[in-house]
Amino acid sequence: MGLFSKKSTPPITHAPVQRVVYVRAGEAAVTGHLDAYSSLFPPKRADEHDLQIATSGEWTAIRLPDAIHPWQLHNLAYWMLDCEHAGTEPNADMIAVSAAGPAHPGYRLVRDDDVPDSLCGWDDDGRGWTVHVPGNDIVRPEDVPVSRALTTPAGFHEWRTVSVRLEDPGADMNPSNEATVKSRRHLRDRRDVFVY
Repeated sequence: MGLFSKKSTPPITHAPVQRVVYVRAGEAAVTGHLDAYSSLFPPKRADEHDLQIATSGEWTAIRLPDAIHPWQLHNLAYWMLDCEHAGTEPNADMIAVSAAGPAHPGYRLVRDDDVPDSLCGWDDDGRGWTVHVPGNDIVRPEDVPVSRALTTPAGFHEWRTVSVRLEDPGADMNPSNEATVKSRRHLRDRRDVFVY
């Protein structure tokens, strides 16, 4: 190795699993909201990704690339909570879904009304967990205040491709969704000390 050689660290790779955000809104509203999301990040901190969208009834599904960082699913899902929704049921306007991977079972997340800037839900093993989205700080397993029956819409066909800029969370952003906070109460009480 030369005197001025830089030692490179291999990039973290994420298991390719299907990740989808379901939004109770029309395709035009979802596409517009994705455009606004894409414009948040300068090209130096983000990469263009091809996402797939399709509609079924009053729902639009956004399928993310299979090997992205789990935080990118969480962050996009949280952003989509502000989309102009067609539904009126609490916690029924957006559902983020990740299929199972080698490091965790599959899971479903919705808005967490008790912990700001967070999503909560249940994994396929029936364990509740919470993610504080800005830092991907996670509490698991712990019961959460949403129904275990977070069923996802079905019947999506005719997927079309949209290009969206997704921020690169960096290598230190909890890549395997490990628990980092001991309880939901602790997460709620400490929310003011997180650096955004």
